[in-house]
Amino acid sequence: MPLINYIKDYWVQISFVCTLLFGAYKFAMAMIEATKCSLRNDILEIYDQCKNEKKITKWQLSAIKMSYEQYKKLKGNSFVDELVKKVDTFEIID
Repeated sequence: MPLINYIKDYWVQISFVCTLLFGAYKFAMAMIEATKCSLRNDILEIYDQCKNEKKITKWQLSAIKMSYEQYKKLKGNSFVDELVKKVDTFEIID
């Protein structure tokens, strides 16, 4: 019975906190999706710059590797897996 009385007395505060937590969750999910999109775009942009000559600088390769690592940690899909495999075969120039 004390739980019911607590809910009855504080239902406004409980609903406010629940709404606030739900909003924070939705915002965090949107930020994760935006970050994945940005990482995917960075990888694709570097790949597009290097694909014609099949040559890549060590800095571009490092940037792709770091972006790919973070993309996979955020549970990104396999869209960039093949691109990264192709980039690994490119000639590294300095």
